[in-house]
Amino acid sequence: MPRYTFGDDDRAVQRLALVAEAYAPVSRAFLERHARADTMRAVDLGCGPGFSTELIATTCAPRTLVGLDSSASFLDVARQRVPTARFEQHDVSVVPSPEAMPDLTYARLLLAHLPDPPAILERWRQQLAPGGVLLSEELEDIDAPAGPLRDYDVVSAEIVRQAGGVMYAGPLLASLGGACRRITTSAAMAARIYAFNVRRWRERGDSGVVDAHLAELELGLADVVRREDARELSWIVRQSVVRA
Repeated sequence: MPRYTFGDDDRAVQRLALVAEAYAPVSRAFLERHARADTMRAVDLGCGPGFSTELIATTCAPRTLVGLDSSASFLDVARQRVPTARFEQHDVSVVPSPEAMPDLTYARLLLAHLPDPPAILERWRQQLAPGGVLLSEELEDIDAPAGPLRDYDVVSAEIVRQAGGVMYAGPLLASLGGACRRITTSAAMAARIYAFNVRRWRERGDSGVVDAHLAELELGLADVVRREDARELSWIVRQSVVRA
């Protein structure tokens, strides 16, 4: 199974809880706009600890809901969060998946961590039931204030690249059309989210980034949090709709 670039321990769950809170309004509107009202089978690819699965459950109420992820520890958390769903450990880049021919497949911030996002998206599309829909949300760009937040984006993109992914997967999907939406938060909240990753990279020691640089970045992010910096940061997300 692939290893998580951003970790799958308790701190990663805390980080993803903050990310899920920020993304929820935009993702919920996306699901409500494009998911079929009579969805029978839904699959949440790269479900992690189940925040996105819970969003599908409350928004679409499919009869069968399956979350797939490579992390056993994340899946343990997800089963507690969404007991009405079924969760299975699976490498989402491999098809067919354990749940054949879903009416709805959803993937949020997942393709960035996989090689050749357009090709993988096409594999997922081919698994849809007739009339089914695949909904994808991926980073198009980040509009961040100058300083440690922007420095973090550069470091993070390089670490994702070293792991074989493309952090800004959205532009690779531009030929599919779709729309770009802004998810805006405060600089302090973004720094709080980013600090989880920087701390993990320092502890792991194999990010390929000089530790002194990561230490300086961690201090800079901590200062943004301490000052409760209210400047805005926007994650710009490409929402793609692909039909069977």
